[in-house]
Parts: sequence; structure tokens; C-alpha cells
Amino acid sequence: MKLRLLYHGHCFDGVASAATFTRFYNERIRPDAEVEYRALLHRPGTLFDLEMFDGDENAIVDFKYAASERLTWWFDHHESAFLTPADEAHFRADKSGQKFLDSTRKSCTEFIADVASSRFGFNAEPIKPLVQWAHIIDGALYESAAQCVELKGPALQLMQVIEADPDDDSKNSISRRSKPSGARPRSPVVWCSLTWSTKATKDSTSSFLTTSIRKPLTQLP
Repeated sequence: MKLRLLYHGHCFDGVASAATFTRFYNERIRPDAEVEYRALLHRPGTLFDLEMFDGDENAIVDFKYAASERLTWWFDHHESAFLTPADEAHFRADKSGQKFLDSTRKSCTEFIADVASSRFGFNAEPIKPLVQWAHIIDGALYESAAQCVELKGPALQLMQVIEADPDDDSKNSISRRSKPSGARPRSPVVWCSLTWSTKATKDSTSSFLTTSIRKPLTQLP
């Protein structure tokens, strides 16, 4: 069974949303699902092509709504979630219980974690550090101006890498990496990121946390 997961590319919250949804989906919906990823970027004209929805189920996180019958899951938190009134009407008429919007949320990662927990019994506690950092970064809720400018924190450095990814085509695939050699970094978020293929190729971004996110962040070896 294949899940196609589309997410907001070049964005910490978008990548973290994809990782969070992956863990939720594999734990509570379809443990046997193979997840394939594709990043989405804002561009003039049509944002979606029909061939994007090539999974048995198809999900979009942290990006605009697509009025396609092939779309089975959707999470977003942007006020500009709909390209047209027709798209919004399509969403409002949906009865699946698998499409969600809350424009009051600071991050989509946090929104997914909360909905998955309250409606589907997902335990989001193990990924609490990821959810917290997505909330801080996407909501610009930094402790100080210096924290934002200096970017000393590991998660903030990881944010820089994600936003600078040269993968313009945004075609991504999972890179299942083994545990890196040497001592484990103090930050669980950074340790998880080391499973991510950061090489500047067209299959880089989506593997961020998608392998190790299936384990509690505090219990990674």
C-alpha cells in the first residue's frame, strides 16, 4: 500500500509536518504503508498536477488545498489555504473526517500532532521536541532577537539547511541511513537529522526524520 505525501518544501514546519504525519499514519492508520514524498513550492499558475496524486492514498500537509477526489488527507494552518472559492467549497463539503484546517495555529506540525492525538489516539509525546521547535520557528516565537539572528541552536541550524536545500525540482525519496559513527549529539532533533541525506541532489529533503521519527526521540540508540 502506497501513501503519497506532499508537503511544503524549503520549510522547517513543512518537513516536520511530513515527519509527524508519517509517524502518525504508520502507527495509527496503516502500519504496512510505504510512504513516498514530494515537496511543493508556491509558484505562478497551477500548483498541482494530477500525476502528483499517484498513491493508494494521498496526503498534503502544510500547503494549500487541492480539490481532487484523489486527496484523502489534508492538514494546513494558513489563512490562504484555498486558491479559489470553489476549492474552499469542495473542502467544506468533504465528509471524510480526514481533512483539517485551523488558521489560528502557529505551526502545522503542532496542529497535526494535536488532531492525531485527540481524534485518532496517536501518542505525540515522543516527538514533543520536534513539535515545540516547529511551533517556535514557524511562529517566530524566539526567546530573543539574538536567538533568531545568531542561529546557534541545533534545530535552528537544521532550519537553515532545509531552507537552503537546492532541490528545485522537489522530487524526493526516502534515504534510509544507518546510525552515524561517533558520539551521539546532545540534541535528539539533531541526532535524528543525521539520518537525513543532505547531499545536494534531487532526492534529498524528504528523508528528514522519516526513518528515525518512528522511534521516540528520547529513546534513539
